Amino acid sequence: MLTDKDLYSLCKIAESAAIAAGEHIQSQFNQHYKKEQKAGGHSLASKVVTEVDYKAQEIILQHLNNSIEQYDLGLLTEEAADDSSRLEKDHFWCIDPMDGTLAFTEGRTGYAVSIALVSKSGDPLIGVVYLPDLEDVYTSVKGKGLRLNHEVFNREALKTEVIQLYMDRSLQSEPYFDLLKNDFQNWSDEKEKKLEFHLGYGAVRNAIGVLHSASACYFKFPKKQFGGGSIWDYAATRLFFEELGLIVTDIFGKPLHLNDPESTFMNKAGVLYATGGALFDFILRLAYQLDEF
Repeated sequence: MLTDKDLYSLCKIAESAAIAAGEHIQSQFNQHYKKEQKAGGHSLASKVVTEVDYKAQEIILQHLNNSIEQYDLGLLTEEAADDSSRLEKDHFWCIDPMDGTLAFTEGRTGYAVSIALVSKSGDPLIGVVYLPDLEDVYTSVKGKGLRLNHEVFNREALKTEVIQLYMDRSLQSEPYFDLLKNDFQNWSDEKEKKLEFHLGYGAVRNAIGVLHSASACYFKFPKKQFGGGSIWDYAATRLFFEELGLIVTDIFGKPLHLNDPESTFMNKAGVLYATGGALFDFILRLAYQLDEF
């Protein structure tokens, strides 16, 4: 059983790990490094990996290895094989050493470091995200709120004139994209609000974008093929949303489970982040209308 003191201590360790990895990542931005293609998902974003990813993971593990031994933790990290310790230990570190690698390789913003501590039951207890290009660090311990650069995160001053839609670039290639786009436009017109689309970020930066918007969403519909993001893409930001009282579920409105024994992929039920109930309900209706499910 981890105490509050344990969780705060582990959060500080994860924060140091994320910042150290992020500093290395940023030092390699627009530099020369080795790129590879890996097996797994179907989109380009899910296949690209670089030596920068591997080094960032190495840096993170150097910081976390002692805690793994001390607290008997499991480990799930993107650039290593799933050793199933996440299914055996009471808690596991869930690491994305660089989410948004494609954006990084294309020399644009959209990448992040994400570390979470997740229970065997699939619920996050600690979340840490570091944005290397902005030098911003988000930290959260379950039940203790969200902090940005050690200050309490505040959404009160956000303006509501625009609905912000964050989505993966691969969504544009789906056969239902034009229908979805038109439905969103019609819905925003009914609300007498402007609609803005944001494409090309990694999953972590998409969720962070929603956090900073008064009215926004990010979602991924289910699909038959492996993909749809993985546990490490959503573990930290799920906790952020829960701590702020925002909506984070699968695409059918059920809890976003982060430890499926069968796969680390999230394609079976999708993901949905939203700032409010009306937007959430609209996306749920869209999901049920699409035949792909």
